[in-house]
Amino acid sequence: MATRKNNSYNNDPLDELLDKLNSGNFTDQSIHEFSEVINDTVKSYRQTKTTRGKNYQRTTYSTVKPTIKANVETASYNSRYEQIMACLENISYVGYGNEKKEGYQGAINRYHELVKESPSDLRKLEIDINDDINTCQSKMRSSTLDAYTQGYYDALLMIKKIFFNSKLARLRELSNKLK
Repeated sequence: MATRKNNSYNNDPLDELLDKLNSGNFTDQSIHEFSEVINDTVKSYRQTKTTRGKNYQRTTYSTVKPTIKANVETASYNSRYEQIMACLENISYVGYGNEKKEGYQGAINRYHELVKESPSDLRKLEIDINDDINTCQSKMRSSTLDAYTQGYYDALLMIKKIFFNSKLARLRELSNKLK
């Protein structure tokens, strides 16, 4: 039986942390010390690795994602439609990668137009968003992941959040009126 050679350049920091956890290396540490080790490992997860003499960046998840401008997201609106449109029109891309930005803007522009076309039928659009997310997830699993698809997927998740938050805002407003 051949032994597997453990190359340090192929080790994943999260795998190393799990190996230490499984071997009981943390039994004599306090919960605070253990949480610091976990936080440090997650924060330093993005690192340069060497494989076959070439350096490359490995990122499992994006550390910077576009956000909705805070004053727009927390403002009060007369309808879900107004809130959704305001949020879609006020997204900040500070620190977001240019390659992903095109995909992100593609999804935002698509749903911006769809919301304009049917402002009274937002439930149908929510179903479309979930379908697009599922389609994008299957595409991401079956093919090489490109930056455009990652940005498009991130935008779909943001749009889903915008729709959800608009529902919560209407419910909160209704609850306040009933008090």
